[in-house]
Amino acid sequence: MYSEKTYYYQQSSATNSTVEYGSLPHYYLQSIAQALYALWTLFNFFWLMALCLPFIILPIMINEKKGGRIAFYFMRFWGFMLLALSGIRVKSFNKNLVDRNEAQVFIANHNSYMDSPALTLAIPEQFRALGKQEILKMPMFGFIFKYIGVTVDRSSMRSRIESIIRIKQKLDKKINVLIFPEGTMNRSEAPLLPFHDGAFLLAIKAGKPIVPTVVLGTRRILPRGTWRMQPGRVDIIFSEPIKTEGLKPSDLPKLKAEVEARMKSLLTY
Repeated sequence: MYSEKTYYYQQSSATNSTVEYGSLPHYYLQSIAQALYALWTLFNFFWLMALCLPFIILPIMINEKKGGRIAFYFMRFWGFMLLALSGIRVKSFNKNLVDRNEAQVFIANHNSYMDSPALTLAIPEQFRALGKQEILKMPMFGFIFKYIGVTVDRSSMRSRIESIIRIKQKLDKKINVLIFPEGTMNRSEAPLLPFHDGAFLLAIKAGKPIVPTVVLGTRRILPRGTWRMQPGRVDIIFSEPIKTEGLKPSDLPKLKAEVEARMKSLLTY
């Protein structure tokens, strides 16, 4: 059972601490080692993605749901190898609460680029993620994301409406979806940023359960805004699904508050 009682949003002591003059050589050596480690991880990211690319895209092009199962297998292989070669372990808690026979909306916090491969390993069935359109600019991964996710331009109301329609179509096909309701990576010291309404409106419209999900440890491994990376352990904790069947849009604020409260409680699990 997970026993630490502190938020993982705190950065590593090496990042936050004041560097003493006597420790400068050690500090610089550590920084160089972390940068080289990040380059190693980036190298693995791309060659593994290149290896898996045809086995991810082609099955989905043939049949989104059945082919998606094959694609998801290779996505999990990519995530496992990437994290294993980087010395990162993923441990899941309460996975027994996830219903493998029903499409669900996974709502997760977002602290680091390492959230995605960790969640790919933790979520037991195939899913499609909702991401910002900037993802499409990423070399190779942006091309793959066209098939394994749905993008949205948050500055455009039309794009937001269209993304909700497209992601709902995935749920109608009994495919899980993953949404980061904060809308961006959390760079603050708060455990969570304010949630956008879209994920909750989607769940209500589709009548699908929401699975509050918390990712712990990724900010310590790779904080946003720096390439000072280190190995470690990532914990993924699932909460009991919250049913939305029968709810109306007017119930959205209450639903959002319940999900946020569940996630905050898991952050100190």
